Amino acid sequence: MTLIDTSVIIDFIAGNEKIVSLIRELADTEEIKTTSITEYELLKHKSNLKRRLAEEFLSEITVYPFDGAAAKEAAMLFKELEDAGKMINENDLLIAGIALAQDEVLLTRDQKLAKIGKDTIKTV
Repeated sequence: MTLIDTSVIIDFIAGNEKIVSLIRELADTEEIKTTSITEYELLKHKSNLKRRLAEEFLSEITVYPFDGAAAKEAAMLFKELEDAGKMINENDLLIAGIALAQDEVLLTRDQKLAKIGKDTIKTV
């Protein structure tokens, strides 16, 4: 039960051997998933080639939407991080909210997401 973050998909598309191997291993044992926020981040890319590669990758995986349950989780995270003085970027909060609402492990290369302090967020 793993959801992959934008940073992981970017490195996969770029051909990072470690990430390509990791995604292949995951695909052998489970369904690959991401979020509609990650979809947005990938599809707004300036490079037509990278945008097309992202579209192709996204067409093969499940994309969870940002819904009411995710909004509640993201809002709780916002409050926790704000109170702790550890705020992260808004899109990362939304992605984490979706992962928590879906009860998925979030796999990321973004060290800032580690600030959330949840054991369901794994950096690679």
